[in-house]
This record gives sequence, C-alpha cells and structure tokens, in this order.
Amino acid sequence: MADTLSAFFLCAGYGQRLRPLTDRIPKPAITFQGRTALEINFRRAQALFPNRILANTHHLYAEMEKPAQKMAMNILYEPEILGTGGCLHNARHILETTDRFLVHNGDLMHTIDLKDLLERHRASGAIGTLAGIFRPTHNTLSVAPDGHLLGVHGFEDFSPAGAELARLTFAGIAIYEKAFLDFVKPGCEDIKPYWTAALRAGHSIAVANYSHDAAWFDFGTPQGLWEASKFYMEQTKEYSYGYTPLVREMRPYVSNEAGVDVLPDHLRDVLIYEEPMAAIPHHTVNQIIGRDFRWEIRP
Repeated sequence: MADTLSAFFLCAGYGQRLRPLTDRIPKPAITFQGRTALEINFRRAQALFPNRILANTHHLYAEMEKPAQKMAMNILYEPEILGTGGCLHNARHILETTDRFLVHNGDLMHTIDLKDLLERHRASGAIGTLAGIFRPTHNTLSVAPDGHLLGVHGFEDFSPAGAELARLTFAGIAIYEKAFLDFVKPGCEDIKPYWTAALRAGHSIAVANYSHDAAWFDFGTPQGLWEASKFYMEQTKEYSYGYTPLVREMRPYVSNEAGVDVLPDHLRDVLIYEEPMAAIPHHTVNQIIGRDFRWEIRP
C-alpha cells in the first residue's frame, strides 16, 4: 500500500506587522496576481498528492475560510489561537489518519521543491524533516554534519552537545511522521518544545538546507510583501497586473490587486491592495497602497 500524506496549512495568525491591511485581510489571503498566498502554496503542495488537506483559522476566520473552501480544505476553526505547535493537537484526529503530514505556513512565498523535501525526509529515517534557509538574523537551527538537528539556539539555553556544521533559519515548512504527534500537547504552544521532546526521546529530526536551491520570502512586513510580489511578477512574467498605462513601460512592476478602475500613468513599483480614500497621483513610485495607508518601499 502506498504511503499516505496530509497537508496542513497554518492560517490562524494575526499578521501584526502588516496592520492595518491585515485588520481586514488575513495574511494568507493576501493576493499575488489575483491568487491568494494560500492558493499559490496549495498548488505547490499538490505535487505531493496529499490524501487530506486542512487549514486552521482564527484571525478574520470568515475571510480566511473563503479561499480555503474554494480548495476543498478541511477547516479547523480555533476559538483561541493555538500557536505553531498547539494547532497540531487540535488537528490530530485528521493528521493521524495518514502516515505522515506536511505542515506549511500559509503566508510564505517560495520555490522550495516539496517533492524533494519529501524524498529527503523518507531517506533520512527521521521523525521529522525541517526545511531550512540561511538568514543571518534568524539562524537558530543548529545542524550537525550529518544534516540532523542538534537543537535550537535561544530556546531552553541550548548549547550543541556535538559538532555543529551550520546554523539555519526554519523556513516554516516541515514533514513529520505520524509518530511525531505523540509529542504534541493541548493548548497554545510553539513547535520548538515538540522538537526538543522528540530529540530527548531519542528520535532524529533532519534539516534540509535550501539556502542555495530555492527562493524564499516572508511577506510579514511591507518590504517583504513588496519583494515577494516582485518575485512573483518575475515568475509569471506579468509586470503590470490590472494596470494598462497609456505609455507602456517594459516592466513597471505594478499590481492592481484591488481592481481600481482608473489608474494614472507612470506608476512604478506600486502595489494596490485596497481602493484608497484619496486619488493616486501620477508618477507614484515605490509604494504599497491601501484604504488608509501608503507604505514607502525600497525598489
């Protein structure tokens, strides 16, 4: 019998660094060329042929459920937010019906090859495999020469007991064996205590390094949102989504996600997520525009 796999998309967070936009639109429902981040990541996960697909919701759950229902996901509403670890206990009754499961933050833009991640996980014999990238300001995963996790710097006063080959940042994507659920607990919790508990019990957790093999963006800040959107425009070769200027520019990098009817000419490096309360001036550059904000960005 073929192995079975569930895919679990985490969509319950508040998106605090993108307020006030995320007071109205949950971060995984932010669109790129008309597609939500959740849909883009869902399509990538389809390469794994998941048997079950689910998403958790909390913040702006009604708005989050619309795109999730569009993709026929099982939706798990959390009356109280449960964190990146506690949500696994809430989803256990579904996740334990398959041999293993993918856990994927719903608010990422990346090109990590999920089939490759699954193959590396199977080959590792580990109870879980974390996707890692190199980000100097957030490198907390301590990785041994054999590619396995030693521990997490800054968590429980960790210091590596063995030789440390590298430190990486957790990319918000992991594959776990069903047995990993034995370490999850109810309540609001981070995922790190579960990793630590599994390591202490004698299990291994692998870290797959995609620092040189994939692009990865956390669009939790205005600058990160711009960089992720520009990257997606380059991937799709559509540099003026919903924008048709009189004077054609080769790559204006304008995305009219709000569908504003009439836009002025000579916009460049502009994202429009909501109809603004004031008119957008001609020659607007380097801005993300919403109902009640205009964020300056670096091109």
